[in-house]
Amino acid sequence: MIENNCNIKITPEKSFIDETVDIKIDGLPKNEKVLIRAISKDYYCINTGMTEQGKSSIWEAYGIFMTDNNGNIDLKNTAPIEGTYKTCNSMGLFYSMRIKELHKCIPTQKLDEVSENRNYTVLFTVEINDRVLASQEHTRLFCDETIKSETIINKNLVARYFTSDKIEKRPAIIVVSGSDGRIEKAQAISEVFAAKGYSALAVCYFGMEGTSPYLNKIPLEIIKNAIDWLKMQNTVDENHIAIYGRSKGGELVLLAGSLFKELNCVIANVPSCYVYEGLKDTMPSHQSSWTYENKELPFLKFSMTLLVQMVIKQLLGQKNLMPWMYKNLIKRGDTSAASIAIEKINGPILMLSSASDNIWPSLLHCEIASKRLAEKKFKYNYKHCTYEKAGHMLTLPFQAISSLKKCNGNLEDWSKACVDSWRETIEFLNSWRIGNMNCDTNNC
Repeated sequence: MIENNCNIKITPEKSFIDETVDIKIDGLPKNEKVLIRAISKDYYCINTGMTEQGKSSIWEAYGIFMTDNNGNIDLKNTAPIEGTYKTCNSMGLFYSMRIKELHKCIPTQKLDEVSENRNYTVLFTVEINDRVLASQEHTRLFCDETIKSETIINKNLVARYFTSDKIEKRPAIIVVSGSDGRIEKAQAISEVFAAKGYSALAVCYFGMEGTSPYLNKIPLEIIKNAIDWLKMQNTVDENHIAIYGRSKGGELVLLAGSLFKELNCVIANVPSCYVYEGLKDTMPSHQSSWTYENKELPFLKFSMTLLVQMVIKQLLGQKNLMPWMYKNLIKRGDTSAASIAIEKINGPILMLSSASDNIWPSLLHCEIASKRLAEKKFKYNYKHCTYEKAGHMLTLPFQAISSLKKCNGNLEDWSKACVDSWRETIEFLNSWRIGNMNCDTNNC
């Protein structure tokens, strides 16, 4: 019989989702194999698709560890013998969680029915021979109770606003999601920005009631409406309005920045430097993704020939064909017309990319954009950070990912890239906030 003096200590007791924690366990037999689990039943994961998110799905990570000569385990200094992650990392059980039990649900079309998902809980258990010796619950916060929110639903804007409950003017950030267009992922990032002292407006640009049902002919005036709304708030410094978007949202924020001078900082995460054709469901629409002043913006058209070739290559077992298709669209299309005039952006630009992006060639997009800025003698600071093995999902740190295919199987490299790219994002915003943007072009 094992004497049970086991104790789990998690520091701090509650943590923000971009914050590291220390997990230490004592009171165990010395030099003994121990199973540690992390389980969550209310986890909101920013790296899942809308159909993957589910409702009350169960997420789990685990590791088998060897106790030291004193019967202790410090996850920061101990690698698992086996488990869902491999390295010495106190956050391993957070970022390596997987869906153990999926309960699918149909996402609501009404913004006022969408939960804010401000926090989630993780239950840690310590087990030997299927016996639970100790358990401890930990809360992770996107933002806390000091952040107030407001839901905006009108004919010009579908959005949710997050800011401190103290009324004072702050730099503001407009946040848009990727090709789902909805509010959930944008608001998760907005909550974290708000917790860091910004006023953040998560904007839905399609896919919910009050917006277009498709990623097709989206009016860029949506962003202008967001800017105008922010300028009327007593919690916004109207001279400091940034915009952040990832993937298709990265294409959107570069476009918006080139058109609206009130935006004086742009962060484009795995973006495109071109306007691409829109989609109706998953099919090419034969129209632009975007309009401005009721006119379609010139775009690179999807090629039926390339689509057929891609299907054939898939049948032959070839992988990662989406970037191949986009690179061929760039070679064959009228890139001069479809290029985004990013040199017209009225402030500093941060671009984040991945060399192993399996959705589209974000590295190539950012290299082309950087070259354009240099040729046009762009007068503001711009920075391009790229990550070799990150895949397409460069998002918030320590979040899990629903499928290892999304990070090309490189879980540890992907997780490190998310941590570093988020650090770069916050440092870039903080430098813009205090006006310390005098450095020249920089690549990392």
